[in-house]
Amino acid sequence: MQPEKGMIVRLVSFIPPAGGDVRSGVLLGDTIIDLATAAPLVSEDIVDAPWDMLTLLSGSHPDVTLATAADIVQAVVSLMGSEEPMNEPSTSFSWHDGLVIGEDALVVPVSQVRLVSPLPRVVSLREFDAFVDDQAAALRQAAGYWIGDRRHPAFRFAAHTAIYGPDESVELPASAPLDCGMALGCVIGQTGRDISPAEADAYIAGYLLANAWTIRDPLLAALRPRDVATSLGPWLVTADELEYYRDDDGRLLLTLRLLINGQEVSRYHTGRMRFSFAELIAFASQDTWLQPGEIILSGVAAGGCLLDIQGDSGPWLRDGDEVIIECPELGQLRSPVGWFAGSDY
Repeated sequence: MQPEKGMIVRLVSFIPPAGGDVRSGVLLGDTIIDLATAAPLVSEDIVDAPWDMLTLLSGSHPDVTLATAADIVQAVVSLMGSEEPMNEPSTSFSWHDGLVIGEDALVVPVSQVRLVSPLPRVVSLREFDAFVDDQAAALRQAAGYWIGDRRHPAFRFAAHTAIYGPDESVELPASAPLDCGMALGCVIGQTGRDISPAEADAYIAGYLLANAWTIRDPLLAALRPRDVATSLGPWLVTADELEYYRDDDGRLLLTLRLLINGQEVSRYHTGRMRFSFAELIAFASQDTWLQPGEIILSGVAAGGCLLDIQGDSGPWLRDGDEVIIECPELGQLRSPVGWFAGSDY
């Protein structure tokens, strides 16, 4: 089920201040509404419902839907005494104290939680090459790396179990140098097969930033298609929220920036995308089923990796580097890189 316009802006997954399991919430300014804790404001019948992000997006539970989440948000906002809060800029909200059910806070400051990947359990990860122009394609092909068909959509599967969230450290691999990859992803929100391009947008639950980490060794890359890691986040923006940024062909008109150690090294305008996400979804669903929780990646943007910027001899990412992908509408995906003993989480 798709939300009505303006109902939900940014969905997040987070670990609460006291620790414990990952929870789902709605981000408003610098505050998160905890959906599971606030659910009794709407109905006592959904107190024990599974409020994880995959259930929320798929609607597999009759009471855990984007529409119900919007009702919860409105109920919390009403308690805060604002008459028309959803029409105000999200940056105007700052609710930090005093709103609880029992001992559980309905709203928590972002600064007190740990954001994780908006979709912690990714069902599958299909990576297209729709952000690649002819110059970048020729460079990547000459260096021995995969590119798709220039005339038609083409994808490869990436490791959907190696998912990192915002601010989560990415360890340098021992086998080969590491490169970043600025990309955009859409999350499938409902089951579908043989979907037409005209119908495909209705299957998109939302969009998020992605960093497609890649080892820079042509032989290893051929033998092990992108299984290092993918960073996602910091939040999931529902599809309706970005309708204003779509052109007549259905392409999003957003600007992505890649920064390394605080310096901008690349930017990409998504209006240059060779195929729209609707076309990618239609291709991916031919003769097979797409399920809620699958992610369709644009592929690495032209100029969005060190290979494109510096050539196939590097230099590549080093211990202590910080990679940031940002977009005003989608947030900032920050990733420290280095030699670490395991994950932050």
